[in-house]
Amino acid sequence: MVGAAQLMVMLDSTVVNVALPSIGADLPADRTALQWTISAYVLLFGSLLLFGGRVSDVHGRRRAFLAGLTLFAAASALCGLAPGQELLVGGRAAQGVGAALLSAAALSIILEVYRDEEQRRIALTAWSGLGVIGATLGVVLGGLIVTAVDWRWAFLVNLPVSVAAFAGALRAVPPLRTASGRGLRLPSAVVSTAGLAALSFGLIRFHEGLGDRAAWAGLAAAAALLALVTFMELGREDPLLPLHLLRRPTYWLSSVGLLLVAGVMIGSSFLAAQYFQEVHRMSAFATGLALLPMGLAALAAAAVAPALVGALGPGGTYALGAALHLVGAGFLATGPGSVPPTVVALAVVGAGLPACFVPLFGIGASHVGAAESGVGSGLLNTFNESGAALGIAVIGTVLATTADGRLAEGAAAPDATAAGVADGFLALAALSAAGLVVALVLRRLTAGGRPAA
Repeated sequence: MVGAAQLMVMLDSTVVNVALPSIGADLPADRTALQWTISAYVLLFGSLLLFGGRVSDVHGRRRAFLAGLTLFAAASALCGLAPGQELLVGGRAAQGVGAALLSAAALSIILEVYRDEEQRRIALTAWSGLGVIGATLGVVLGGLIVTAVDWRWAFLVNLPVSVAAFAGALRAVPPLRTASGRGLRLPSAVVSTAGLAALSFGLIRFHEGLGDRAAWAGLAAAAALLALVTFMELGREDPLLPLHLLRRPTYWLSSVGLLLVAGVMIGSSFLAAQYFQEVHRMSAFATGLALLPMGLAALAAAAVAPALVGALGPGGTYALGAALHLVGAGFLATGPGSVPPTVVALAVVGAGLPACFVPLFGIGASHVGAAESGVGSGLLNTFNESGAALGIAVIGTVLATTADGRLAEGAAAPDATAAGVADGFLALAALSAAGLVVALVLRRLTAGGRPAA
């Protein structure tokens, strides 16, 4: 049940990508509202994960999971029934809040229930694999729904899934109550949430260009607020921000790895949707079908990920995934020019996603104790979602800058977009190369079978 919920949460990160033209024409919605239809979800999701983990530690994992699931379902209904752009953006923001609580509690439940190392590895494989599949299939499902029914069902489809997950969690997930006497640490929670929100906002604003003052102001505010919360949490016996975990090389390296691979995942689907729709004038339905091999490759790789971790070790499996990303993104950076080789290269990228996410969550989670499974998993998820915001910011800026430059030179719009997409994949190749370096270091640190302290 928690895996199905994670699939739904990650699917909603990408499902609206190909639905934006239909949303804009139907409501109607302007360009700013359409951008914030995506960004509001990412911003609230990423900034509240750490606090969501704390809530699950203090008030119980199952209770937090069910509360997040209820809010997510209600917000999905609001999005699906929204009569105008204001309520749609507000509903997406509420979805992000519910997703943060839901996702943090889901990973915390896995870490608490599965104490045996082999069982935990299998559970983490299923959880992270379903998240990857949800994100990669989101664009596919979005295209199919927009073409076959209506864009509103991209949100309303969450309702039956949420009801089934709620009933299953009541039956299968134990209460997992925590010790009494622990507080939410609201002052630190407010400062950390504001800092993470400022970080996400600054990264999102880079869509307007590297010279955007609001983007740099957001990053400056994030640096100041996160430094403040670090000072507030130093020496605390029961901290909101588990700084002691970041002192472990394998934990912070796996966190950096999650940031990089999330950027590759979200950036690849975003660029691919732009390429198929803007360069080749493909419909939402055709775009979804073109992205289907990427999702199927991720599904196949997720199925064999536990065997790969057993054979190559977590660091070796991550290195394989990062190498696949480098190959796929590097090829797409050359501008293949036609659909079939692009689809094949995207499938290579898709196959690398579970090979990265599964060992990275496994390595990071190995350091998290039961009492802090919420904040420990929330911090890992925060790096993951910050990577998604970073990926969209970097790729969106590169795409827009290159395309605008080509248009100024007199190029046709499809050719300008194709050049921007190629440069975007070049940036993703650079992220993949950085991930490969991190993977090789992790491979050395985990060579003995257990992460180094």
